[in-house]
Amino acid sequence: MKNSAADFFHPQVSKWFAFRSNSTPDGKPSVLPFCARAWRRQLGWLLVVAAAAIAVPAFSAAEFTLTNVALPGVAYSSVVCGDFNNDGNSDVLVTGAGDSFNPISQVWQNHSIGRFTNLNVNLPGLSSSAVARGDFDNDGQTDLLLTGFAGVAGNNSPIYLSQVWHNLGNGNFTNVQAGLPGVDTGAVALGDFDNDGELDILLTGYSATGAVAQIWRNRSDGTFTNINAGLPGVLYSSVALGDYDSDGQLDILLTGTPDGFGNSAITQIWHNLGNGTFSNLGGSLPGVSRGAVAWGDLDRDGRLDILLSGYTSTGAVCQVWRNVGNGSFTNMNIGLPGVYESAVALGDYDNDGQLDIVLAGLDNLSHPICQVWRNTGNWGFTQLDTEFAGIRSGSVAWADFDNDGRLDLLVAGLDTGGDPLLQVYHNNTALTNASAPRISSLKTLGNGGHLLSGNSQIGFGYRVWASTNLMEWTVLGTPNAGSPATLQFNDRAGSNLPSRFYRLSQP
Repeated sequence: MKNSAADFFHPQVSKWFAFRSNSTPDGKPSVLPFCARAWRRQLGWLLVVAAAAIAVPAFSAAEFTLTNVALPGVAYSSVVCGDFNNDGNSDVLVTGAGDSFNPISQVWQNHSIGRFTNLNVNLPGLSSSAVARGDFDNDGQTDLLLTGFAGVAGNNSPIYLSQVWHNLGNGNFTNVQAGLPGVDTGAVALGDFDNDGELDILLTGYSATGAVAQIWRNRSDGTFTNINAGLPGVLYSSVALGDYDSDGQLDILLTGTPDGFGNSAITQIWHNLGNGTFSNLGGSLPGVSRGAVAWGDLDRDGRLDILLSGYTSTGAVCQVWRNVGNGSFTNMNIGLPGVYESAVALGDYDNDGQLDIVLAGLDNLSHPICQVWRNTGNWGFTQLDTEFAGIRSGSVAWADFDNDGRLDLLVAGLDTGGDPLLQVYHNNTALTNASAPRISSLKTLGNGGHLLSGNSQIGFGYRVWASTNLMEWTVLGTPNAGSPATLQFNDRAGSNLPSRFYRLSQP
């Protein structure tokens, strides 16, 4: 197991700083008193040392280098990375139009030595797809949500699918027949909207009845029910989940068009009221379609900001909107190039503690691009010199494929010649300790669920460990990333114990 920052600076901090769950009825963190006191005494010293260690690395012209991994090129695609077999490596789910533009859905196992193998899982081939991964049944295995276009029926009518595939833990998956409406040209997200410890589904796109945007509640028995949340139906859509107002409820950022035309595009924030209902926050965000969005705290003020891209009535945009509190956001005009048919992702690739940006898509001259912008602090961003393959109608993803503590970059989509492409770029930046996980709080949810908060971010394949004596530890598997900086997990074995300790690590 890789050492955390706490291990690096003081071995006893990582060993003894653990959160104890007593399943308090009010959902507030329950922390072992002597552990908390020890942590408070060491915290100030630890943060000073950590700040000194996170020096800005010296960069060369080769922050990233292209690898030769044998993954299939895809376009009109959605790609997601995750540890599907609990071996500590980031595997890849690849969906989209592949060779000869035939739709595929494949799970590729990462052997952490620059080699991937196709598990030949019997998934339906999909294009115009949207996918997500998470543990729907809290069994410690990462399940899959797949949506997209699966071809045409005998009467030439299109086939749209939305399916949940249960991970059996032996390299195989099975369709749970969740009863979701089939969609394509949409977007999906997973999150616990009602804080019951179960992952729910946000589903958007074009269905047989038109554009939809629906929340399906996980009933914890393999079935889901539409809560009729009243969201506007959208296609050519993008979605992201995050608690923008820090009230403990997951809110929704939603973009797209209800009718397929760009001049009717919307961008809306829907505030989770905590009782199964949502309210439109309103505001001045530009309506976009054929875009991508993400939540992230770009200025480290404790509030989630917005990265927004797509096509507006006046052209392509890519903007960062700062969360100034009280439900208000302001455009920071940081100088990113506008992109549509786009993909975006946030991740701290240089481990300096600040979220960086990758964006890809067609610019306003209809040229496919892919760029990484480094966050230099105080709302300054600098484009890297590294040349990435320009793509459109695709996906980008951060993941630490070789477990060296640095986020690598996956890029997939239509290349400049109009062919499907997928490339992985290795991160060569100086290694620091900012990416190491640190826990700040534990909240007990309903149905045996727990929510860890800390400095976690995407792509590192974190592990949650449990103990009753702080000496013998059992891994609980990969937690769900319910929102930025939070990890959700379930510990059924600990539900009947008087106390339980948890720690977080990288594999």
